[in-house]
Amino acid sequence: MTRIQDRPRRTPVDSSSASSAHSSSSAAPVRDWRALLGDRTPTPVQAGAIPALLSGRDVITTARTGSGKTLAFLIPAAARGIGMSPVRGMRPEVLVITPTRELAVQIRDVARELDMTAGRITGGITPGQTRSEATGKGLISGTPGRLKDLINRNELSLAGLRYVVLDEADELLSLGFLRDVGDILRAAQQQSSAHGHLQVAMASATFPAEIRAVAERFMVNPERIDIAPARSDDAAANAADVLGGATGATHLIVNTTRDQVLDLAAEQVREALREPGGCVVIFSRTKSLVKRRAEKLNEMLTGEIVSPLEGNMDQKKRERTMANLREGKSRVLIATDIAGRGIDLPEVRLVIHMDIASTAEDHVHRSGRTARAGRPGTNLVLLIPEQRGLWQNVRRKLPGALHPPLTREESQIDKDIQEKQGQGRGQQGPGGGRQGQPRAQSAGQGSSHGSSSQGQSAGQGSGSYGAGRSGGRGAQGDRPRGGQGGQGRGEGAAGTGAGRVGPQRPRGRGGRR
Repeated sequence: MTRIQDRPRRTPVDSSSASSAHSSSSAAPVRDWRALLGDRTPTPVQAGAIPALLSGRDVITTARTGSGKTLAFLIPAAARGIGMSPVRGMRPEVLVITPTRELAVQIRDVARELDMTAGRITGGITPGQTRSEATGKGLISGTPGRLKDLINRNELSLAGLRYVVLDEADELLSLGFLRDVGDILRAAQQQSSAHGHLQVAMASATFPAEIRAVAERFMVNPERIDIAPARSDDAAANAADVLGGATGATHLIVNTTRDQVLDLAAEQVREALREPGGCVVIFSRTKSLVKRRAEKLNEMLTGEIVSPLEGNMDQKKRERTMANLREGKSRVLIATDIAGRGIDLPEVRLVIHMDIASTAEDHVHRSGRTARAGRPGTNLVLLIPEQRGLWQNVRRKLPGALHPPLTREESQIDKDIQEKQGQGRGQQGPGGGRQGQPRAQSAGQGSSHGSSSQGQSAGQGSGSYGAGRSGGRGAQGDRPRGGQGGQGRGEGAAGTGAGRVGPQRPRGRGGRR
């Protein structure tokens, strides 16, 4: 279902400046945007968003992951010549704000393919590398913490800014990122006021209702473009939250045990990679699980290189990991949710959720790594008894297109053995594990091959893809600890906690994205 609508949000403070910006942009010479797509057919989100953005309108797009949103917001700038020419110093015309370093690098590379002068500003690189990357660039993509730091030190000027994009807007505008993003947008509007209306675009696969009002503070009468799958009646109750997702994928679920989950994952990876090409993405809840499981899977998958990706890795290792995957040197990625947002890998044949997502939105983003650009793909949830309660919560909020058929085992929940994902990171109870859990149930326990499990239900089947349909996203194991006092989307989940991106002062235990 495609819904394109023009919904006034608020009366602009200076409507004349906005009107003049719209008219001036439409009068300026504009390249044929279809030519910038080459021989590709515009996707629905591109067909809806590009003409609106070319007219100078502010736009909010909500579309499934892999639907072509990156080109939908870059092409309007390139077609009007914005961000195409070198500039003096760090004074971009286009600013793209992203939640992760990997996504910032990816957007920079796509912009360069459009012949835009593009650089990035993120954590993980030295000040000298940052200056080399960003000086003279008409487009800069970056993460909020690092961008704000350079703005505050007057090294990054927004005086020439004409166009701002918030990619993965739901993540950026979650409470953990709200202050930094708001400060950047306010600085952008103030510094670039001589140019009139500062055009703002927001793009995301999900757009929770509670953050829309905040987003629209920085937009003038935005045009809303929703490209969403048809949803069943039971999902209509969640209409306030537009959840896109990998609706073109096959969604499967396998009920298994903690003892069997690693063997089962290895079996499915072998099957998916039997033919040359393609890759598999495996999601785990925490950084420690990623490291241990990567080591075990490297031993189990002869001939394959299993690449870990988690927030404690330095930037060079993270970029080398992504390069190896895109070049086909590695075909298996195991990651925390650092890989769940916006990262585009070629032909992800299979996504495996070894841990259940903290939220339905997280599940949607993970699932969106496969079945991109019309390719086939499979999402496989490996459900252990300890995570059935969490899975029920996630399942209820998924769009109908991602709902798997019920399995008998899902409803057999032993409350005494459910993993407690609401206790926060590093909180320990008397038994040495997390509060409310026996020692063997603490996050990070039972991660290695052959570990024991308490209270396993009898008759758990391990099976292959034919075990039913599913769509589950993994826990948010890699977000830095963000705002305090309950701030941050998903804060309090084991190994999770939304937070700001970029250099931050230490706040207890935790890590960078």
